[in-house]
Amino acid sequence: MSIAALITGRLIADPERRIGNSGKPFTLAKIAATSDDGDALVSVIAFGTAGEQLAAMAKGDTLAVTGRAKVNTWADREGNSKAGLSVTADALLTAYHLRRKRAAVTGDHGTAAP
Repeated sequence: MSIAALITGRLIADPERRIGNSGKPFTLAKIAATSDDGDALVSVIAFGTAGEQLAAMAKGDTLAVTGRAKVNTWADREGNSKAGLSVTADALLTAYHLRRKRAAVTGDHGTAAP
């Protein structure tokens, strides 16, 4: 079962580009998403345009990801039960994309700093 989700956070490492067994490229990343209990680690996989956008980002970049989320559980080295969230991204929104969209709406295509 998967849940439609919108996750916002920061990349904790540079995204990794990979090629699947079928030859289809994809990008993997980990996001620290702030919650009431502190930061939650979210694993992201993205294909196609979303994968290309994600691959162009770097550690520390802020983004919003929308897609299908699944809760994962595993045992750590000490045998303690842990839970995590993985998202298959349908779309990404970054500060860069937000600035471009605002410029298109306002007609401001200058080179002012972000």
